[in-house]
Amino acid sequence: MDRVNTAETSTDTPHVVICTTGGTIVASTSADGVVTAGDSDPATETMLAELRSVLPGSVRVSARSVLDADSATFGPPQWDEITDAVAEVLADPGVSGVVVAHGTDTLEETAMALDLHHRDPRPVAVTGAQLPADHPEADGPANLLDAVLLAADPVSRDLGVLVVLGRAILQARGVRKWHTTEPVAFARNAPDLPVEGLPPELERPVLPARARFDSVRVDVVACPPGADAAALHACIDAGARGLVLEGSGSGNLPPRVAEAVVDISERHPGVVVVVSSRVPRGEATATYGGPGGGAELARHGALPCGYLRSGQARVLLTALLSLTDPDDEGAAARVRRDWSRHHLYA
Repeated sequence: MDRVNTAETSTDTPHVVICTTGGTIVASTSADGVVTAGDSDPATETMLAELRSVLPGSVRVSARSVLDADSATFGPPQWDEITDAVAEVLADPGVSGVVVAHGTDTLEETAMALDLHHRDPRPVAVTGAQLPADHPEADGPANLLDAVLLAADPVSRDLGVLVVLGRAILQARGVRKWHTTEPVAFARNAPDLPVEGLPPELERPVLPARARFDSVRVDVVACPPGADAAALHACIDAGARGLVLEGSGSGNLPPRVAEAVVDISERHPGVVVVVSSRVPRGEATATYGGPGGGAELARHGALPCGYLRSGQARVLLTALLSLTDPDDEGAAARVRRDWSRHHLYA
């Protein structure tokens, strides 16, 4: 299994590249109070000018426009585009770190996509804002400054992709947006660190090859109490190779959905099912028996998501499936085998 490396790169004169993708951090507000992202070049230039005016003289920043849209419109094609852009920036050994300025709605998915590929020791910081650029209390400038300073600091090396927002610094895996408006917008679902030994996040595994997220369909299906299997079958009919089912508790499903999982395992063995939970914190595990229990689901090939939640579980499952041939009868089995190697704290 590949791990992050510790190859030396230049940090004598920090040069941080900011990859801009739009989002609230450069959005504007109309006269009727509607916040709109896109067409943000003027706001981006203003943001960069303000940033340079407060940065230490020893830190150099440059910008690369990757996308310019509300991140709620992002999906697998944009994960590919942003992942490619960051890799291209880091191909320059003179770059000390990268900042991705991103909308907060889907920041957790992009951060996961980046972290699965980030084997370079240099930091990648993903940041954004809860308030638009023209708000009198805009939080974007402070978040961007924090992200750039972190990306320029050698102490941040070998930690992978970091989410920096509201003065919080969080590692990518397990991160999710937890509040729609508060400045500290993200929290991280993860276990307590061990008292002794190497913290597990420093064992962060990366994919063995470049995944292509846009090549595979994986759907997330909410499975509230009393749900049936209609949505699952519709997703498979639409071409899904993977399903992330958002259940309850530690990863349990309603009886009719659980029956469908058994049916899918028999009729569609190439479809991989992952079970997540609607509970914000804690681990989803194959613990409970009985109809819909995680242990019973696991006996039919369903995978518990651990500390990931549905958004990041979808990113990981899409990545693993994209590295397999859909016509290979053993593809699903390999994905199930590799699942626990790559999700949080496997």
